[in-house]
Amino acid sequence: MYSSSQKGEGKKKVTEVKTFSVPFALGEIKENITITTDTPSKPSKEEIINQAFKFHSQGNISEAAKLYQYFINQGFKDHRIFSNFGAISQGLGKLKEAEKWFRKAIEIKPDYAKAHSNLGIILRDLGQLKEAELSYRKAIEIKPDYAEAHSNLGNVLRGLGQLKEAELSYRKAIEIKPDYAEAHSNLGIILRDLGQLKEAELSYRKAIEIKPDYAEAHSNLGNVLRGPGQLKEAELSYRKAIELNPNFTLAYWNLSGLANTIKEAEERINQCLKIDKNFLNAILTKSALKLHQGDQSLFDNLIKSTHKDLPETRSIKWVSTLPNLPELFFHRWALFDSMINKSKKDRPFYEFGVWRGESFKYLINTFKKGYGFDTFEGLPEDWHHEKQGKYSADGIIPEIDGGTFIAGKFEDTLPTFYSKPRPMASIINFDADLYSSTICALNYSKPIIDEHTILIFDEFIMNKNWEKDEYKALNEFCSNNNLTYEVLAISYFTKQVAVKLIGV
Repeated sequence: MYSSSQKGEGKKKVTEVKTFSVPFALGEIKENITITTDTPSKPSKEEIINQAFKFHSQGNISEAAKLYQYFINQGFKDHRIFSNFGAISQGLGKLKEAEKWFRKAIEIKPDYAKAHSNLGIILRDLGQLKEAELSYRKAIEIKPDYAEAHSNLGNVLRGLGQLKEAELSYRKAIEIKPDYAEAHSNLGIILRDLGQLKEAELSYRKAIEIKPDYAEAHSNLGNVLRGPGQLKEAELSYRKAIELNPNFTLAYWNLSGLANTIKEAEERINQCLKIDKNFLNAILTKSALKLHQGDQSLFDNLIKSTHKDLPETRSIKWVSTLPNLPELFFHRWALFDSMINKSKKDRPFYEFGVWRGESFKYLINTFKKGYGFDTFEGLPEDWHHEKQGKYSADGIIPEIDGGTFIAGKFEDTLPTFYSKPRPMASIINFDADLYSSTICALNYSKPIIDEHTILIFDEFIMNKNWEKDEYKALNEFCSNNNLTYEVLAISYFTKQVAVKLIGV
């Protein structure tokens, strides 16, 4: 639901726009067929087929659809008819019917690469990613220079979590078709997922250079710029996307994640709802914003609705039960700034889960000394739907002045690190995601935590399984050590929660 930061923004939080080759826009199918030809005699079969194709190419989808259905009813065996009718069925949202027609086209002409590729689109939309992958690979086998199929294969591989393979597919599409703006933009999404923010920025800018009115690429550029804290530049990108497409709900949504006040965020959320009153992210967020302004009516309606069991609703409900509503922030850098102002700046900070070092670089500007812990090889185990090894830094340890980095699994490195006295912590940033990693980090870090230490958790709320991860780790740690905690700040957008322990 909510957008977030660098890894956060790459992995889960910011809404992305992906481009797929869906062939046609559609209208309702009418009742009567009108056939126009240049000859006074009765039109031939081929003339009727050509008329159907002409209707289709001109966007007269209802007339084309009636003719395709007529041909099918008459038993015509033309692969183009079935493929085009599949595209129309797809546009009407009739995915199973579309699948049937594309398969029929392939049955008639097994080496019809376009039908294999379009079948892949349908299978992906149906959630059958492995089957979609096979269809795209078949299209590429038939037509190796099929740039669109390579790009669409990248989309499926990304969905399967095979980011490196997806990157290769997008690069192949670009090699075949250098001016393929959509492939450049999709490559940017993958590079962002991999934490390669500068490279992702270059890909988005290339897509925009090729296609200046590419609103989605402008919005995605904004997403990648916000990662390292280039907020002004990110805002300009979102506003450019909105200028190009005034009804671009996702751009308004991402813009709301740059707000500095509740009022500013609410204005942008209201714009989302003005465009699409059923935009769930905006509905959920508005109820939270009103709650923080002392109006619980929208939230009361929410917990009585069909959305009551959503992880976002459960997160807002948890916040509503706190003794005092915490400060509310919309982007990670504002939350960091507030916590830095409340911290003891003469102490170092600690970070568990460094990845590419974006937040570490931000915090070191104030504290001058920091300790970072990470495998730098990605997740040490599966994290719900995320596979082991995801968010890898490829073994590259950042070189940051004032930073000391300890590489390896926490259970292997922390016993040695804490065998010596360590300075008390100003801030500890927990960005290891997993329950197992977070509880390990908390347990070993107890000697450096006192009543002044601020703990920031990067994945505390909003995720599908948030109660099983950092939330669980913190509550278990407090229970085992007879502690409680005060929530200082939260962000529904970045999923962060900042606390101080009581009783240490």
